[in-house]
Amino acid sequence: MKEDKVVSFDGREETRDLLTDTLRTGAQRLLASALELEIEEFLESYSADRLASGQQRIVRNGHLPEREVQTGIGGIAVKVPRARDREGEVKFKSTLLPPYLKRTKSIEELLPGCT
Repeated sequence: MKEDKVVSFDGREETRDLLTDTLRTGAQRLLASALELEIEEFLESYSADRLASGQQRIVRNGHLPEREVQTGIGGIAVKVPRARDREGEVKFKSTLLPPYLKRTKSIEELLPGCT
C-alpha cells in the first residue's frame, strides 16, 4: 500500500510554537488586567452617584461577548467588561479596545485596503 505524504492544511490550524503561545497568553492576561483596571476607574468616577432609592447608579454588568483581535503575534481573545447605568445616560467605552476593533494599527498598516 502506498503511503500518503500529503499534509492537509485548511488554514484554521495554527503551528504550535511554545514561545508564541506564551507571548499570546501573556498578552491576553495583560490586556484583561488593563481592561479590569479601566472599568474599575470608570465605576469609581461615578461611585458618588446614587439613585433616589439609594442604590448605586452605575453598576458592573458582566462582559461583552468574547471577540478576537488580530495582533502582530496572532489573534488574542478578549472579553471587554461592561457597566450599566440604571438611568440609561452613561455608557462605558473602553479606550483600549474601541467597539468593533478587529485589528491593531500595526496590522492595518501591513494590510493596505483592509479597513
